[in-house]
Amino acid sequence: MKRRILAALAAVALGAVVLVAGAAGPATASPLLVAKHVALGDSIAAGQGGGVPLDACARTDGGYAAQLDQAPKFNLLRNAGCSGATIADTMGQLSQVNRGTNVVTLTVGANDLDLDQVYAACAAAAAGGDPAPCLAAIQIAVGSAPGIVTPLSSLIASVAQRSPNATIVVTGYPHLLAAPPGAPQFAQLAALVAAVNGATDALNAAIQGAVSAAAAGGANVRYADVVEAFAGHGVQLVPGVPSDPWFGIDPVGDPAGYLHPTYAGYSAYTEVILGELGR
Repeated sequence: MKRRILAALAAVALGAVVLVAGAAGPATASPLLVAKHVALGDSIAAGQGGGVPLDACARTDGGYAAQLDQAPKFNLLRNAGCSGATIADTMGQLSQVNRGTNVVTLTVGANDLDLDQVYAACAAAAAGGDPAPCLAAIQIAVGSAPGIVTPLSSLIASVAQRSPNATIVVTGYPHLLAAPPGAPQFAQLAALVAAVNGATDALNAAIQGAVSAAAAGGANVRYADVVEAFAGHGVQLVPGVPSDPWFGIDPVGDPAGYLHPTYAGYSAYTEVILGELGR
């Protein structure tokens, strides 16, 4: 009899637990913290090409920093990015981050490899000029890429030291050029396009290496790859071939935006960064 009473009480207790659990409903996600964001780096960080330049650093209202500021609970504190900035120059931007910063974005490295010189030399080759200067510039850039790993990882570590509560998102760079049609007459141009984009791949690999090294040292940092996001939106060098470039292509009418992402390109950056932040 006593055992039956105890069993009945246990069943009632179990039922009460189930009812309480059911009443509680599914667990709710923790509230989204307000991002207190500082952008660091070069012309891509500044937003050059995303609209009318606002200052000598070519910052615009259409860059990824400005577009992130429009996202829910995202507050851009400062955009310290500046056109032409190298890794060493970006060290000079660190005064803009502090313990109250909880999101830092960083795009830098292209100027350390003189990628603008690569593009200039290869633009002449694509127009029918001698490809030798283009290939030489690419070789120099690719050979120099491993040399940015240590200084860039040190920069990331310095950001983490100044902003210990921040998530640091370091972006890569997109492929500038679209592959030409596969016809035999475009074989040489296709090789040139692959070589130019290969220089970007070498830069991105070095950036990833720096991120990995900084993360191993304790920095809360992640790499944001934008190559796939720009797929199908490179500059097409063959006249008449349909294309939808997310880069400025008018060196005369829009010299500031030439070969920089457009507003649409920076929107792609924005989505990738938000994805890395889980927003």
